[in-house]
Amino acid sequence: MQLEIKKDAALAEIRKFSSLSSTQIKNLEDFVLLLLQENGQFNFIGKSTVDNVWERHILDSAQLLRFIENKNSKFADFGSGAGFPGMVLSILGLREIHLVEKAFRKAEFLRRSKLFSQNRVFIHQAKLEELNNIEFDCITSRALAPLEQLLIYAKKFLKKDGYCLFLKGRNLEQEIALAKKSFQFKYELNASLTSSESNIIKISNIISN
Repeated sequence: MQLEIKKDAALAEIRKFSSLSSTQIKNLEDFVLLLLQENGQFNFIGKSTVDNVWERHILDSAQLLRFIENKNSKFADFGSGAGFPGMVLSILGLREIHLVEKAFRKAEFLRRSKLFSQNRVFIHQAKLEELNNIEFDCITSRALAPLEQLLIYAKKFLKKDGYCLFLKGRNLEQEIALAKKSFQFKYELNASLTSSESNIIKISNIISN
């Protein structure tokens, strides 16, 4: 019952910035069900976040929709893990997304989860260094690496007029300062809906120093 209440609260928040069809809600529910079934064996998400999965993982991922310019663009999610934020965003309407995850078990989970999306989902079980000849309009990431490293990856794969959306925690100001030693970039910060210590940083115009 408590999980249902938290689910309803998370969906109510998502509706404030995105329409939700009954099919999308059902697909999110099925995705969460599969995640929780598999999590006991593979620990895809921390046990401390299981009871709060709808806010901590679903809403946390979905909130990036507030800053996405065009759902019909070509997206990538680097270090997608169990599908956060990439699979959630796909279920919620991104027309094409490439989920990059090096871990076999997580990549297999993503392959099973893509059935819950009505859009184009491509799973790349690979290290980012192994990807070649592919460019994206928008790159997302959550809890993968410090900002400087993310920009190294992004610069290789981002289209000239593309942008990045990264979910970052309390050390973001320090990460920005370090990244500026290697790159010039435009950025804007937006407060997270799920944590007072977190932000979404939107980055564009990445140039090496």
